Amino acid sequence: MRHEYCLHCDAETVEPVTESGRVRRRCATCGQTADRSLVVDTALRMWHETAGVFVRDPSGRFLFFNRIAFPYALTIPAGHVEHGESPEVSAVRELHEETGLRAVSLTPIATEPIDGDQCRRGADGHVWHTFLTTVGTEPPVALDEGEGDAYTWLTLAEAAERDLTFAARHLVDRHAARLMA
Repeated sequence: MRHEYCLHCDAETVEPVTESGRVRRRCATCGQTADRSLVVDTALRMWHETAGVFVRDPSGRFLFFNRIAFPYALTIPAGHVEHGESPEVSAVRELHEETGLRAVSLTPIATEPIDGDQCRRGADGHVWHTFLTTVGTEPPVALDEGEGDAYTWLTLAEAAERDLTFAARHLVDRHAARLMA
């Protein structure tokens, strides 16, 4: 199934038109013409870009929280990289938005595609930019009520025994040694 939306008014009334030998898109709703449109096609796989932060305490435990929006499971603070943001800026923003914590410094762990990491916005995979930050003590966590309903501090071995999101499981399994270094 394919849907095509106007970039100016979001209407699904876009048709191809040829102007000066070029195929453009004209919206029947607002009358605007553009070189492109937003196309959502279920036959194509869609990818997003995500920045996530593992928060480690002095005893080697990591902050996880239970997601209340799809995908439902324990995860790390993470979110989509917004247009014009660097992955580092996104990671700091998402950490603060989701937990109330502020990263003093970030250590890059990995940048990699994770195929099969689905999100509520329809993506089938994400390019993950994963970072590590450390805290001196167990800080007070203030979860965003739209993101999670409970948080916990776990060792990576304990986390591996829990129900983790697809991406969190992949990252724990693949990068445990770097996260503990």
